[in-house]
Amino acid sequence: MEKTKDYFYTIFQGRRICIVETLTKEKTIKVFLVDDNPFLLDSLQFLLERQGDLKVVGKSLRGKGVLPKLKRAKPDVVVLDVRLGDSDGLLLLEKIRQNLPLPVVMLSMYEEYREYALRLGAFAYLVKGKDLEELYQTLRLATLSL
Repeated sequence: MEKTKDYFYTIFQGRRICIVETLTKEKTIKVFLVDDNPFLLDSLQFLLERQGDLKVVGKSLRGKGVLPKLKRAKPDVVVLDVRLGDSDGLLLLEKIRQNLPLPVVMLSMYEEYREYALRLGAFAYLVKGKDLEELYQTLRLATLSL
C-alpha cells in the first residue's frame, strides 16, 4: 500500500483504489472469525491484531449459534470459512446477510465457491494461503462498504 498526501492507494481485486487515511488507520476495526480449525483461528487473531487497527472481538469454531454471538460482539466485519465441521459456511453467509448488516469476507481453501459466495452477498472471497496484506486491506475496505 502506498501513501500519497492524506490518502492510501491499494490494489483490490485487480483495481487500484484510494482509501482515506482517517477511515483506515484511526478507527479500530472489530473482526469476528468463524473457522473450524482452532490453530487457524488463533493464528489469524495474532496476525490481525499485530496490524494495530484490527481487533478480533469474537471467534467461533462452529457455525451453529454464530448469529447470537455476532449480535453480542457487534463486529464491523466477519471472516467466514466455506466449510465448517457442523454446518455449511455458505448457508451461514446467507443467514448473516439476511439478519445483520455486516460485510462478510469468505476465507477458504476452495476457489470453486467464489462466484456463488459473491452472489449470496459476500463482500469478498479470498483463498487461504495467499497474501496476508490482501486480507488486511479487504477487511479495511469491507468496513467502508456499509
